[in-house]
Amino acid sequence: MARGHAPETMRLPLARSERRLVAWLFVLTAAVLLLFQEGAITGYDGRVMYEVTRSIVERQSVTVPHEWSPVQGLGGHYYGKYGIGLSLVGVCPYAAVHALAAGSGRIDALGEAAVSATMPLITAALVAAIYLLARRLGARAGPALLVAAGSVAGTFLLPYGKELFSEPLTALGIVVGIERTLAGQPAAAGGGLAIAILARPQSLAFAPMLLFTVARRDGIKGLLHALVPVSASLLLTLVYNLVRFGKPLSFGYGQEGFTTPFVRGAAGLLLDPAKSVLLFAPVVLLVPLALTRLWRTRRERDAFTLITTNIAITFVLTATWHSWMGGWSWGPRLLIPGLVPAFAAIGPWLDGRARWAAAVALLTVGFVASAATLVVSTQAQQLDTPRPPIGPGIVRQAELVGPTVRHSASKLYQPDPDGTNYLRYLSLWQVGSARVFKRPGLALAVAGTLALVGMVVWSASRLNRCLQVVASRQEVALTPDHH
Repeated sequence: MARGHAPETMRLPLARSERRLVAWLFVLTAAVLLLFQEGAITGYDGRVMYEVTRSIVERQSVTVPHEWSPVQGLGGHYYGKYGIGLSLVGVCPYAAVHALAAGSGRIDALGEAAVSATMPLITAALVAAIYLLARRLGARAGPALLVAAGSVAGTFLLPYGKELFSEPLTALGIVVGIERTLAGQPAAAGGGLAIAILARPQSLAFAPMLLFTVARRDGIKGLLHALVPVSASLLLTLVYNLVRFGKPLSFGYGQEGFTTPFVRGAAGLLLDPAKSVLLFAPVVLLVPLALTRLWRTRRERDAFTLITTNIAITFVLTATWHSWMGGWSWGPRLLIPGLVPAFAAIGPWLDGRARWAAAVALLTVGFVASAATLVVSTQAQQLDTPRPPIGPGIVRQAELVGPTVRHSASKLYQPDPDGTNYLRYLSLWQVGSARVFKRPGLALAVAGTLALVGMVVWSASRLNRCLQVVASRQEVALTPDHH
């Protein structure tokens, strides 16, 4: 297969000033999200993946307690049905806590805090990756920065920077896979896809298109480089299935499958008030315009193909899945891996004041819709009677802010007798620290918050300085790679 002729401007080693910008963007995003981190794992999916992490560290196994999973496998043991990726991410922080605090009597609370703190880091890496993809597609630094930050802050992705779900890690892998493919770095592209596969095995559906694009652009040698990490992730996934269920293609979903009629699922994802992507991420209205621009720019046809294929596969799989709403979660959670790379395409489309204003307005509306999730758990509406049938709603989430603040202030040190009382408190690690460790925990919360605020101010200043340098030099930031 002959090597393709990818545009030279698509093959980028970053300029030094831009590398610094990306680094400070990561630090700033992580610091902001850590300020609002939950410090606990409140969702069912996250708890199951956390239990797998605990099992790996403490028992060198992947079994989970029956109370957290009804899925029975080999030996009559119970197992999680989710990908191994996010559980593996949590191994190092949990192992560190386990080694340092095993005899403290607080190992579970500290373990949850350590593992859940990986989500701000994953999300910060995702923001940096979106920035790089937007730049790769031809966006100037300012617009790329807007869509990178806005993809999280201005959409329903916002609470997933603090709750343990696999979609942000999946989206990170796919964004990296697409960006590195366009950069002419097939091994790294395969590495990104491998991350996505480990986090959500459904990402295998996107693998043929990405690998075909790698082969067309970089030939057989490039394809082989990409296949190494992809094959490793596939092998690990199959072995994980064998260990759990005795069959390499058994994922533990049983009778669950793609049983929803497409029209019904698509209508829900677009129109249902508790799940409509148009309500939770109104900036999606700009995606068709941005993709049209990519198509019209001949040198970016591969980018258009990869992004549109990924979003189409994700939408079809989500709409036809038996639980197209993604269980109890904020917004159309299962669409995240498809939408996030498409948001990056908005960056190069922002070439005028009117377009910039439209993007800022839509992202602001998206932030307002999800802002309450920064302080109130998205699980809190499960306490309502009657319980919402599909998932938490935007209006009700905002209504809960006041009562939650008052309850947290007046009953901070009260015990949790019913097992769900934590949902009545602010979903902030500072509150959790005070509740678990009482007054010493409150002092720790104050000190940690001040440290994080200082980090936010410092990293924002450094980021702004880097942005001024990049903008003043009018850096294309794309120079030919040497292969």
